[in-house]
Amino acid sequence: MTRLALGLDVGGSHVTAGLVDVDARRVVRAARRDVPHTAPLETLLRAWADTARDAAGDHAPHPLHLGLAMPGPFDAGSGTSHMTHKFAALRGVPLRPHLRRVLSPDFPADLPILFGNDADLFALGEWWASPYPPERLIGVTLGTGLGSGFILRGAAQQSGPGVPPGGELWNVPTASGTLENLLCGAAVTRLGQTLTGRQGSAADWANAARLGHPAALDVWAEYGARASALLAPVTAAFGADELVLGGNVTQAFTLFSPTLSLGPCRVRPSTHLEYAPLLGAAALPPAGIEEGQNR
Repeated sequence: MTRLALGLDVGGSHVTAGLVDVDARRVVRAARRDVPHTAPLETLLRAWADTARDAAGDHAPHPLHLGLAMPGPFDAGSGTSHMTHKFAALRGVPLRPHLRRVLSPDFPADLPILFGNDADLFALGEWWASPYPPERLIGVTLGTGLGSGFILRGAAQQSGPGVPPGGELWNVPTASGTLENLLCGAAVTRLGQTLTGRQGSAADWANAARLGHPAALDVWAEYGARASALLAPVTAAFGADELVLGGNVTQAFTLFSPTLSLGPCRVRPSTHLEYAPLLGAAALPPAGIEEGQNR
């Protein structure tokens, strides 16, 4: 009998759900709905529940659990958001009883509902669904901001040797600014302006580089070298076997990877892209969440 779990990835403008075959470690059905983080609590909850139903299909299964990938700060144990910058309606609200209400009667009343940090679950999903999962993996998402997850033998780490506080890399300081300021999408824009005097988004510079424009190729070569200098100490401190990159900036991976070198640590773009957090949510161990294994 196929064992199934449901994963939800809660974003600022939409929610994605996936029905995951736990044994095959793959998403077998997915659904997505647009819902802004500014929506009222009931609107958010209903959108999440309806997207879960869409992913489950016409005949809702009896999944092992429902796992939610949430932006932080979020208390996974109590299922309570502490975000102040978005999702105002969620702040301070224990979500499990509300989710059970909106999921009824299509899902069992005792369905385990688990939570994890979205960047942690991106990294966990890439680890869990890998044919050869390494002992130590770091996942980094490069987009509007910078997210990170540190995985040790299948468990997200928020402390320990080589792990920054809370597993958060975005605010790690350098002489030139934080890692987020130096590696996010806007950083590519600033780098292009500095090197060429021209304006352009990360997507603009990627398109130009693919057309062979030398200035754009130089921008991405410099970005790769910068990423090497900033991320090599991180991977070395954790003893990472593999670094997995996700987020919109990673769409240009082939452009900056020639100058990205992390010593013995392998580096690759995400294999599962937007499905990675769904896989991570399906991989959540119930006991691990209750014991605070994921922030």
